[in-house]
Amino acid sequence: MKKVISLSPTKSGFGPLLYSGDLSLGLKRAGELGYDGVELSLRDAKELDSKALQHQLSLYNLRVYGIATGQTYYNDGFSLFAEEGEKRLKALERMKGHVDLAAQLGAAVIIGGIRGKIESLVDYDEIFSHGKEMIGEVCRYALDKKVMILLEPINRYETNIINTLAEGMNIIRELGYANLRLLADTFHMNLEEVSYGQVLLEVGPCLGYVHFADSNRLAPGWGHTDFQGIYQTLCEIGFDGPVGIEVLPKPGDDEAAKQGIKFLNHLLKNN
Repeated sequence: MKKVISLSPTKSGFGPLLYSGDLSLGLKRAGELGYDGVELSLRDAKELDSKALQHQLSLYNLRVYGIATGQTYYNDGFSLFAEEGEKRLKALERMKGHVDLAAQLGAAVIIGGIRGKIESLVDYDEIFSHGKEMIGEVCRYALDKKVMILLEPINRYETNIINTLAEGMNIIRELGYANLRLLADTFHMNLEEVSYGQVLLEVGPCLGYVHFADSNRLAPGWGHTDFQGIYQTLCEIGFDGPVGIEVLPKPGDDEAAKQGIKFLNHLLKNN
């Protein structure tokens, strides 16, 4: 399992990111602390200098494992499940830009916060159908570029679209794209799932990526989540994908980053 840390090159209103607004520092610290790679949270892929990024990655012996896309919604209000078709198409355009960058970097692209929320409950089913079509469009575009798309269920307090891993797995099976897989985030699982172990066993064949964040969204080990049990289940299903630390920068970026790698190293060493 590869050890990954979530960074953002720009300041973001989305909280669980480290070294937000200072990508150079984040990459430097990730390399120094011993992470295998990074997950980048981007508003618009066009804002990133990919050549400069690749130079920094090689400098610190890192790679990009994932590109998170929620800032498109959090910052600009464009979402794949927007009621207005124009906003859906703008979100799709951003997603294609993320896929293009991911193809250069050998990374996966995450569909998480960019789903947004469905505000009109009367038209929920119709809007949900349009959103699924958008996910399909992203997958089709990414398939030609050999890019994996990761669908991340998010808890009910943040969205009303795909909250549980079972719901995510159903969408994946319904759409039927070989490059569409699940991202399981332990913070969201803590709020939505009955059993970490059982649900991971059930969705194992669809699982492509995992986020580790404790029950309070702090670095793992600073809450009450049973990561030992989660890790044992991941081993049981043969999961060998990236494990990303996506946590709040508390009490500070360095402290959270150090705790994340320390916890992962201890977990891997003792199992």
